[in-house]
Amino acid sequence: MKRIALTLSILLLLPVLSFAGNDSSANEAPVARKKEIVKTGWNLGMLPAFNYDTELGFMSGALGQIYHYGDGTMYPNYRHKIKVLACVYSKGSKQVSLDYDTKYLLPGKRVTALFEYMDNPLTDFFGFNGSVSPYYAQLDQYIPENGGSGIAFYSDHMKRLRTRLDLQGKLAKNLTWLGGFSYSYQQYSDISLKSYEGTETLFHQYVASGLIPEEDLYGHRAELKGGLVYDSRDLESNPSRGLYASAAMKAGVSYSTAAKASLMLALDLRQYVPLVPGRLTFAYQLAYEGLMAGSLPFYALPDYTVRGVLGNRITGTGSGVAWASADLRWNMASFRAFKQNFLVGLMGFADAGAVVQSYKLEEQMRLGNYTVSGYRSIFDSETSAKERVHASTGGGVYFSMNSNFVCTIQLAKPFNVLDGKVTALFKVGFSF
Repeated sequence: MKRIALTLSILLLLPVLSFAGNDSSANEAPVARKKEIVKTGWNLGMLPAFNYDTELGFMSGALGQIYHYGDGTMYPNYRHKIKVLACVYSKGSKQVSLDYDTKYLLPGKRVTALFEYMDNPLTDFFGFNGSVSPYYAQLDQYIPENGGSGIAFYSDHMKRLRTRLDLQGKLAKNLTWLGGFSYSYQQYSDISLKSYEGTETLFHQYVASGLIPEEDLYGHRAELKGGLVYDSRDLESNPSRGLYASAAMKAGVSYSTAAKASLMLALDLRQYVPLVPGRLTFAYQLAYEGLMAGSLPFYALPDYTVRGVLGNRITGTGSGVAWASADLRWNMASFRAFKQNFLVGLMGFADAGAVVQSYKLEEQMRLGNYTVSGYRSIFDSETSAKERVHASTGGGVYFSMNSNFVCTIQLAKPFNVLDGKVTALFKVGFSF
């Protein structure tokens, strides 16, 4: 069945509220853009969103970001940032998250914290190792014309609870140490929506064949992180120049019926080059996350998705993933309204990513006899598919309030039809 979805994300950064402080452009901070209002005190940006999906029902939700700028001397940098997201579908899907970021809670330390709960009865699952898993668009959320039970072959039901606390401390100019702890619980099961047959899925085949063991369907994970961060960006939310580089080791233990220990490496390099100062910026990112030692259960695999490529096409499909992105961002116009600073811009991008460390590849290849509707679903020995680069390109528009609250609307198109079609993306903040 072709999924019909109407997204009405209302990009009105209103109501926009300011508390506990007066705005004054006479006392400009050194880093504020020329003619900007210097913000003080508490400021709140709200973004309501509504969605209708034929399978999940009506969605209503809102995103709010709260900033505290103190007396304004550090604007556009902030003292505290709180981000709250809550959205609920009428048929049960829900997501709630809370983010907190500050450099002023503990002396000389940066504190970032996250709490997130997600319940998605129609989560994408396309199999292990990217392109090694065959993909047939005609099986992706299909309901026959006679009105019988349909097939959402590339879906499962996922629930996740995740918390994280990170600390950073200064070592030298632009260089900090990074330490953190995270805990998560995830649970996977067959989809339970009435429109679809819950057992007619690739996920169910993986479980029935033993490729995903029963003990990997749910579990706890605790993780300690340590590393280094170099950051010379002029502004974190919408940088026009500078370099960001991080390297972190993550030692974790996953537990359901037995403990599995692992050591992960995460590398991230981003650079922002001003082609026209204050107007046009070229930005790129190179990143990798993968397993160095130990083993991972299914629910703890690395997490990344290429813009525009089918959700989870490479997310959670291998022991290691790598990706690259490039953006061209043009700050087209800026203005002041409702005692706030607004910026509107255009962007173009290109993304690419791939599984670079396989996960249970030999077991997957041995299960080529599993079929659905005459198609080899887990592995097709006749095509001998190998992982390839999943790439996309696109563009869009972005909006910024007070140099921090950034929203983007983008259209993305994969280069390969097996990675999906043109997709509309709404994001809070840039991808990097």
